[in-house]
Amino acid sequence: MIQQSAVLGPGNGSIDSEILFVAEAPGRFGGARTGIPFSGDKSGDNFETLIAHIGLTRNDIFVTNAVLCNPLANGNNRRPTTKEIGNCSHYLQTVLELMRPRVVVTLGGVGLEAINRILGTRYKLAEVIGKPQRSERFTLLPLYHPSPRVTNWKRPLSVQKRDFKKILKIVQSTV
Repeated sequence: MIQQSAVLGPGNGSIDSEILFVAEAPGRFGGARTGIPFSGDKSGDNFETLIAHIGLTRNDIFVTNAVLCNPLANGNNRRPTTKEIGNCSHYLQTVLELMRPRVVVTLGGVGLEAINRILGTRYKLAEVIGKPQRSERFTLLPLYHPSPRVTNWKRPLSVQKRDFKKILKIVQSTV
């Protein structure tokens, strides 16, 4: 079952931002319920902590997802399929063309997979985590997703805070 969510609205942030965040999909307790990416759940709370840590607000950034609807399995969030990522790639391509961001920050493997599809690259999250990748259009910064599962087992919030500081360095270096 797929639960529909808001695609574009003021909750995404500023379309004029230099920074675009690409996450996975709206979570069933978060974006799928609120219509705003990274809001209403623990992942959203962690995301707010991370952007505040580097002095940004939602008005300073734009947030979207690789997949625009909440993919569910047995009532729980599940990882979007390659087909679902492909189905939504035209939307992401359009956002990139409208925004022309300096920095694209992918949050997790699904966001990176969606950008790989658009750029024709094959980056693997474990190999490029926190390492800026330059393209003709923007600098890509692949980071881990701020979900509780990730912050508890793979990349603590304290380390993610250091990762997020790289975003500002990239923006400042491309001025």
